[in-house]
Amino acid sequence: MMEEYEVNISVPQPDQQSDVIKITGQVTNVDQAKLGLLERVKELQAEQEDRALRSYKITLSVPPKFHPKIIGRKGAVISQIRKDHDVNVQFPDKGDELQDVIVISGYERNAEEARVAIEQLVAELEEMVSGDVQLDHRVHARIIGARGKAIRKLMDEFKVDIRFPQPGSDDPDRVTVTGLPENVDNAIDHLLNLEEEYMLTVTESETMAAYMKPPSRSAGGGLGGGDEDSKGAAKGFVVRDAPWNAPGNKAPDMSSAEDFPTFGTGVAPKQTSAWGPKKF
Repeated sequence: MMEEYEVNISVPQPDQQSDVIKITGQVTNVDQAKLGLLERVKELQAEQEDRALRSYKITLSVPPKFHPKIIGRKGAVISQIRKDHDVNVQFPDKGDELQDVIVISGYERNAEEARVAIEQLVAELEEMVSGDVQLDHRVHARIIGARGKAIRKLMDEFKVDIRFPQPGSDDPDRVTVTGLPENVDNAIDHLLNLEEEYMLTVTESETMAAYMKPPSRSAGGGLGGGDEDSKGAAKGFVVRDAPWNAPGNKAPDMSSAEDFPTFGTGVAPKQTSAWGPKKF
């Protein structure tokens, strides 16, 4: 300001507790500097008053179990409240004695509106219920989707929270849905429909996998089936219900001329040389 108006401005030290500021210089410059200084004082007073107005505080008692829901995933819910009402909302730290106190600070009107918004949210949370539904664990991954994208979309659509069992759970099929009663019912119905749809794919995949699976070696089926003992125990082909198996009958003698007359001793074929027939 001294450079702007080409004057010298002397401000008293804090320990002097004086409100007198001296301005020295040419008369016209001093008059302009005085006006500029008074304008700056008005701005500072307005800023001070604004800070006082913005420091209006409201304390709100909310059960700690609801705090995570008010904060929201990655702070999304409370960030929206702060943005909508231009306020600051402070939650108690873990070491604080009063764990249920939330402090809202800002302009009085804005703080009151933020308080109403939080109280409405708490009222909805108090009405929320939880419902369990049995969903075959084989379809959980399909419902959750890649990186949880599908399940987040479903939770946003029905305004519910959906929790799946942890690995090694005693009840791997149990899924818990939390929200307003009507929303929970609608979400569970939708989950059951998804299970029915996805189970068709799971069943088809398992059936195809079983069909394509090679037979066990111990079953003895196919080429190379069975072990060495089963090969040694093989007895060849057996003809069942043959005439000679009837009581009182016996199997025909293939070398008997009586049983097979035309099979009698025949004329031995002529011997031929390996070099062809002999010439006479």
